[in-house]
Order: sequence, then structure tokens, then C-alpha cells
Amino acid sequence: MAFTPTPTPPATNASVTIKFAGLMLLKPGAGDSCEIGIHRLSETHSFQAMVIVSKPDRPPSLVRLLTGPLTGQLGINFIPPTASTATTAPVPGVRAFIPTTTLFDRSSNANDELDFRWALNMREIQGTDVDFNGDARPIAKLNTGILYTSSLSNKELNPQLVKGAIPPRPLHRFSADLAAAINLPDRSHLEITWDEDGETREYRLPRRVDRHEPRTTYTVVLLNDPPITTAAAHDEFAYYYEVLEHSGASIRSDQQFRLEFISGPTTDEIPCMPIVI
Repeated sequence: MAFTPTPTPPATNASVTIKFAGLMLLKPGAGDSCEIGIHRLSETHSFQAMVIVSKPDRPPSLVRLLTGPLTGQLGINFIPPTASTATTAPVPGVRAFIPTTTLFDRSSNANDELDFRWALNMREIQGTDVDFNGDARPIAKLNTGILYTSSLSNKELNPQLVKGAIPPRPLHRFSADLAAAINLPDRSHLEITWDEDGETREYRLPRRVDRHEPRTTYTVVLLNDPPITTAAAHDEFAYYYEVLEHSGASIRSDQQFRLEFISGPTTDEIPCMPIVI
């Protein structure tokens, strides 16, 4: 199963943007949802969830929701206007921005930089039965939005996939970050829920305090990155293989790919990228 494609470009200044950064795995879920597995085995990568509030003519403000591993599912759910019900106003579901039906060529300069297909898809790389295991759970779950590439790796990095004696596979560029654009109709809202010390927490967007400024936008950031002070070379694929499996079994080391760069990053360009299943 793949995400349902849409040629409709995402709004990069949507009412709400969900930003995915760091070690996490996105896959289609039931009811056109998106399930996000959060890698939780690395001591150097820590999970955080936060909201960036952007008001016109004001600097952004930051609201921290959660720091530390998930202890229960984190939900990000579109709630229709109160005059409607789930049966009369179905949730739009999650779509992936794919502007053309032609085969995606990573080397082409004509590609749309927002195209979701820049994301590294482990079922294309590793096999159709690959999935993430319990070490990437509990999950975060999103029920609406248009997925797209919000940040591309730099051209100078020249990434490639390497495995054994097989000739390296050039990647050219890939999604360093992913995002989902969500435009909220009047009287609808986005509800973020999570578990904290055994209690369910809830945060709603738009916030009540912003009701007099309808141009306020929000970015919900799901981040699972190490602190960046100096560039540190590491292979993100090695981390991902810790939480990936084939039909319930670990992927053998001789079947694993490495991610290499012809010219290494020198600052925070090091791309701890989310991947797609």
C-alpha cells in the first residue's frame, strides 16, 4: 500500500504544517492515515514535539509539548466543524504530493522540489515486505494533510547507496525533512493528544488566544535528532536497520545498504532524514 497521490501542490504557508525531522519512519495506515514510527534506540537522538506559532508582523513563539520517548500513541487529528459529524463530514485523509504520473528520475533538474518522491522509500530499496518493529513504537498518527518534501539534501553531498560488490546507486538528492500541509476550514480544528505520566494530554489548534488573528499559522514539529554542534559523520541507514525487519525477522547485515557521501557535510547539513515505508 502506498500513500494516495495528489497533483495538488501543498500550501507551504498552510494553516498548520506538520514537520518531520530526524530518525522516523512514515508509512500509510488504515483509513488513509499516516503512521509515524519514532526510532527510540539511539542514545544520541532525542524525541521532541513542539509547536511554533507565527503571527503576522511578530517573531515566532515556541510551545514545547513533549520531550522524551513516547509512552503512548501521539495523535494529530483533524476535527470537522462542530455542526458536522464524522459521518456527514469525512476526514480528508493523508495524500502525497506527486505532480506527475511519469517515472521519477532523481537526476532530473525538472523535478518539483516539493515532490514527495524525493523521500527514501525502504520498500523500494530493501523489499516490499519491509516494516518497522516494536523499537519504533509507540507511533504518532496523522489523519489528514498533503505530504511533501520540505527540505532537500544539498547537491554537493552526492549521496549514494552502497552494498557489497554491487555498484553504488547514486541518489543525487533526497528529502532531508518531510512535511504535511493542513488547511483548516472555519470552525474546524486540529487536536494533538499524547500520554504523559499515564494521563492523556491535549492541545488544540488554532489556539483560543489566537482567535482575533486569523492569519496566525502553526508548525507542529516532530523532531528526533542529535544536538548539532559540530558535524559528526554517521550512517543513518545503520540506525534504521535497528528497527527494520523482513516479515518479522531482522535484516541480515549482508543485505543492508550503507548511505555514503562523496563530499561530506561540514555543518548542520548532516541529514538525519525521515524515511518512508
